[in-house]
Amino acid sequence: MSSTRSRQGCEECRRRRRKCDEQKPCCGHCSAFNRTCSYQLRVVCGGGGGRKHKRPLLGQPLRHADRYVVDTVNENGALVHRTKDSTGKARELSNALPRCLQNGISLPPKYQKLLVYFIDDVLASLSCHPSIQEDLRMGLVPVMLHSPQLMSACLALSAAGFLSRGILEVEGVEIPRILGHLQTSGLALLRSALDSGERTETLPATCLIWCLTDVFTYRQGISSWQIHLQGIGALLDGSEAHRDFATPSGSFRSAMRHLYQLYLSLQTLPHIPTVESLENSAQLGVRASQNSEWTSMTSPEIDGFLGYSSELLDVLQQIDQLSRSVSGNEAQSISEADILLGKVQGMISRDTTSPRDISICTPLSPEYNREFALCHQTFQQATLIHLYRKLYHHPSGSPSIQAAVRSIEEMVGNMIQGQPCHTWVAMAMPLFTLGCEAFTEKQQVFTMDKIKKLEDCIGSLHVKCIRQALEDIWKVREDLGDREGTLCASQLLAELRYNIILF
Repeated sequence: MSSTRSRQGCEECRRRRRKCDEQKPCCGHCSAFNRTCSYQLRVVCGGGGGRKHKRPLLGQPLRHADRYVVDTVNENGALVHRTKDSTGKARELSNALPRCLQNGISLPPKYQKLLVYFIDDVLASLSCHPSIQEDLRMGLVPVMLHSPQLMSACLALSAAGFLSRGILEVEGVEIPRILGHLQTSGLALLRSALDSGERTETLPATCLIWCLTDVFTYRQGISSWQIHLQGIGALLDGSEAHRDFATPSGSFRSAMRHLYQLYLSLQTLPHIPTVESLENSAQLGVRASQNSEWTSMTSPEIDGFLGYSSELLDVLQQIDQLSRSVSGNEAQSISEADILLGKVQGMISRDTTSPRDISICTPLSPEYNREFALCHQTFQQATLIHLYRKLYHHPSGSPSIQAAVRSIEEMVGNMIQGQPCHTWVAMAMPLFTLGCEAFTEKQQVFTMDKIKKLEDCIGSLHVKCIRQALEDIWKVREDLGDREGTLCASQLLAELRYNIILF
């Protein structure tokens, strides 16, 4: 009787050459002996052995002698593949990844490099902790290898990552050309899947990856990321699929829960709208308010993917809706604003005396616990600033806003900065909020230093635009002679012509 050997066991069992039961988050052997249990994604593919046979398609079973392991890319972006042959001698493989998908779509070397960059670098830039990156790798990547439309979106996001890092070509081909081809072919695949009536869970994930690709490659005046968000809302409308994301079981469900949280944050976090996009923004707000699952997903816990509690998303949504209301009843609006203010202040007081749990399926070091707590608290203070600014119209120099500014500066100054795979990747909204209220040179220099670290960390062109937008806000403030913070930042934001999401 033949059997297929799994190569997805934990690192500890692999090191000890024991059969792993592959239980998550801790396998049976590691649990029994109280050992550290960790998993690494291995993209397994065919080739080698000197045999003359067709390279197998992704997803087909391979014989043990034909399996290879893909390692990583070096600091220059060069692809490095390493495995062991039947004698145990390590050798380099220049073409270890499969050359085509199941439907025959070619996967040339430039796409192989993009694939590895996506797995090892892009997912890291979206993750607040290594275990979140591993969730995405183990859950998203195997499904991506079987889904041409999702694969195209992920490769496009990887190309956008290269472009934002200043890498202009891969395997001798210009990145913009690769990106243009992936957008043309990938979006056609997505439209074809939608037209066919397919409603798999990969479709919202594909739309979300395309949304991120548009954000990463930021093009002034173009807001297609909003269209993709609306597409996700339409796919989820009336669907029961996302009910299971709150209590995931299995790698793909766990990855989809993180992506669903990202979808909610992209819907809700403040962004700088152009005049042309205000109508779309209002539609997104209405769709979010109609989402029947919103309240069931909110939690006082610090979400391991977001880096802050999802209950803050609920408050930010209410602030946005209240600021857009045109009921004319000023007394009622002030009363509702007071309720929200008390709610946020209550959260801050509660979390100061009783730190929040972190929804992450791995033991955290004291350093990581501290990082998550600081990130969460900066979002609370930034939410407080948005409330003062949008509902009470306080000027930047007001004691209420400046107290929150000082709190954010202190917390940000104590966070580890400039490294991937931790909460610093989530800090765009608090940092931009801080910059909008900066009216002294000292505050502006502090903010710009942190924006530069964020740009180095996540490598997205939209961070460059955040930096440019802040410089424009400060120029408007200077032109208006406001050196004391007497203007409300909302007045300055109204002068901008950007469309930037602050995720």
